[in-house]
Order: sequence, then structure tokens, then C-alpha cells
Amino acid sequence: MRNQYRQPFSQTTRYKVDALLGPSALKISPDSGTFMPYIRLNASAIADAIRGCIESASIILKPTKLGYKIIAWGTHAQIDQMDLPKSMIELTLRGRLIIPALVNAHAHLDLTHIGPIAHDPADGFVKWVDHIRSNRKLDDSDIQDAVALGIKGSLAGGSIAVGDIAGAPMGRITDAPAHELAFSPLIGVSYLEFFGIGTSAPAAITKINHYLSTVYPQSLTNIANSGVEIGLQPHAPNTVDLVVYRWAAAAARARSMPLSTHLAETPEERAFIAEGTGPQRTFLERFGIWHDSILDHIAKSNHPVEHLADVLADFPFLVAHVNDATDATIETLAKTNTAVAYCPRASAYFGADHHFGPHRYRDMLAADINVCLGTDSIVNLDTPDRISILDEMRFLHRRDAIDPITLLQLATTNGAKALGLNESNFTLAPGNHPLGLLAIPVAPGILDSWQGAMLSSEPPEWVYIQTS
Repeated sequence: MRNQYRQPFSQTTRYKVDALLGPSALKISPDSGTFMPYIRLNASAIADAIRGCIESASIILKPTKLGYKIIAWGTHAQIDQMDLPKSMIELTLRGRLIIPALVNAHAHLDLTHIGPIAHDPADGFVKWVDHIRSNRKLDDSDIQDAVALGIKGSLAGGSIAVGDIAGAPMGRITDAPAHELAFSPLIGVSYLEFFGIGTSAPAAITKINHYLSTVYPQSLTNIANSGVEIGLQPHAPNTVDLVVYRWAAAAARARSMPLSTHLAETPEERAFIAEGTGPQRTFLERFGIWHDSILDHIAKSNHPVEHLADVLADFPFLVAHVNDATDATIETLAKTNTAVAYCPRASAYFGADHHFGPHRYRDMLAADINVCLGTDSIVNLDTPDRISILDEMRFLHRRDAIDPITLLQLATTNGAKALGLNESNFTLAPGNHPLGLLAIPVAPGILDSWQGAMLSSEPPEWVYIQTS
């Protein structure tokens, strides 16, 4: 087994960033010891979450020891009128839309080795879970290899930041995914997933407490300065008791750890929380986990969000999915300052709209809820070569005709905020140092570059990626 505790990313690791760079990528690396000229990039269009999309645009960059600094961007004519330095390199990216690197707020990178699988929503969620349980990796070394595949897929999809769920193989808490992330160019949060309900609840608290008191301090030392944090992820209300949720929230607050959970995802979850019935109860009974004490908190006709309302009010959560949302639950999410990671293709894959109606992410945004985008796992994606928030954006553009600013907020700054990252690293405002720039191929024959980029099925290209 390879050493679990490795140094953070460098260009000599297994992640060969140079191979990701497109044909028009910047070959000049920021270097504090030598003079570096300004760079002008000309593109079909440039867009970010602040200004939206500008056609026939240019951006001026300055290499610095902190990375590429944004000097200005606008139309070709606007940039032509600037007092530009004489020492400047000019590059043209024809048929390309330039945007900042993306944020995937909810992913399961340790399932990447499974690959996409077909699923009939009529089969239900529990059957799908059984398939995942029987195919996931169990050994830390194999888990790290699976996460490495997910990291490569994420980079191929244009993400630089991720909220990754470090699964609990056979109920075992492992931070192997966090160490793999720290070894990669990605930044973000590795949320340690755990289960604990019925007969398994006391053991869950014991395991988490043991990890936090013995392993966690050393792990923090080993991933320091990598841009990766470790968080806690009680799996979902139908697999984690309220007592365990409250304990986890208190433990996270004491250590300033991020918290995440799955919430209001499936009809099985709704039936279990509201009535104490359905396939989820059968699942717990099958594994000998069911205990009648569970009924102390469920079968009260509550919605899953209302079931967790007191916990959400106690500590800020990033909750995944919320496919099942009512006016009252949206109000609760807004009052509790809960962020929502919406995974559009995963929701479609599981037929959430047939169960609950169209996802209410736009109503959530209108209620000032911080909604961001996630991919869930590659198992539910239709792009086996990449794990890409760009493809989630394209899905929403085609289905819902969402405007560029909103889509880019969902894909960049909102996700950064939800993960506790610096939002300025994901916009193109002058003075900022974006962690990366992407060039999105524009479908030929379409004059509107944003429309052409959203209708294209081509993967993004890295113009540059900040790796140190």
C-alpha cells in the first residue's frame, strides 16, 4: 500500500497538468524571479459571474508570483483603446469562449472506477444503492486510485475545486480521499461520510469521535497548505439519527469543520421520514439496523427538511440535491442559511422531476439561498470521459434557458462560497488571480458564442491552471 500521507501536488506527480492544456494554452508560467510580459488573449467571447458574456472580447493578464493577474477585459475595441504596455504577448483563441475554472460542489470521486451505469428510475433508489455497495472499493489504496480517476475526470471537465464525499466503505470512516485530493491540483473539501441510525447510532458516534481525536490532527498536518479541508458528512436523514446529526454538528462547530449532507433527495426518504415506512425501512430491517427508537424522531408527518430544521439552524450546512422542495422548506433553508448543491443530471437520472416536479432551484435563488452545482458521481453521468460542471450548465441551458450570469454563478462563485473558498479566484474582475481559465469550444455555425458553447458537446480546454 502506498504511503497514505504524501506531499501536496507538484508538477512531478501523477497529475500531468500539461497534458490538459489546449493548443492555445499559455506556455508562460508565472515566475517571481524573472520579468514576464503582459499577455493579451483574444477570444470569440469572455464571460464570468459578474459581467456575463461579452462577444469578440480580449483579456489582459500579467504573470506574477501569485499566478496570472487580471488587468482588464472587454471587447476588442475597448481593449484597443487602453494604454497597453509595449512588451506584450498576444494570443488568439478562435472559436472559443473563455470562462473561469469551475467548482463542483458535490461529487463522489471514489466511485469513478465504476463508470456510468444504466438505471431505470422505476427500480427505485435502494436497488441502485445495493449496486454501489457491491462495487465500491474497500481498501484505502484502491480508494485513492478510484479518487485519482475522479480527479483526472474533474480536471478534464474543467473543475479546479470540489466538494467531494469520502464514502464509508463497509461503514469505515476513511480520509484517504482527502489525502489524494491534497496530492492533486484540486482544492476544496473532502467530507467524511458516515452512517448511524437505530442499532448503529452509538457505534457511529464512537467511530467519529475516535477519528477526530486520533487521526484527524495528524491528517490536518499532512494536508496543510494543500487547499483541501476535511469536513463531516452525515449521509442523510434516512440513514443518520437526529441524535447523531446533533453530535456531528457540535463536533464540527468545535473544530470549525465544514458540514454537508444529502437531503430531500428521493421519495424513499420522504416516505421514511414522514411515515416510517417504505423501502428504506425494509433496507434497515434487512441489515439488522432497525430499532423502534428510530420512531422517536420519524413518522411525524414531517418533510425531510423540517425534520432537520433545528440541526440546520445550529450550524451552516451544504446540502445536496433537495429535489423534494415545498414553499415551507425553501423558507426553512433560507432562514437557516443552508446552501444547496443541485445536481441536474443526477436528478434527471433518478427521475426526480416525475416524483416531485421540476427542481425549484430558481425559487431557491429568489429566496436568497446559495444554490450551486454538483455532478454527484460518474455513475449517473452521460460523459464517461469527464466529470464536468460545464455539462451541468449545458443541461440547464438547453432545458431551462438560464441566463449566462446565473449559470456562471451556480458553477463558480456560489460553489466557492459554499465550500468556504475565495470567490474572487473564480471571477475575472481586475486585480483578481483566477485559479484557472477555460476555453470552451463554440459549436460551428452559431453566431452567439455563449449559445454555441452551451450547445457544443466538446470538452473544455485549459488555457492555464494554477498549480502552486
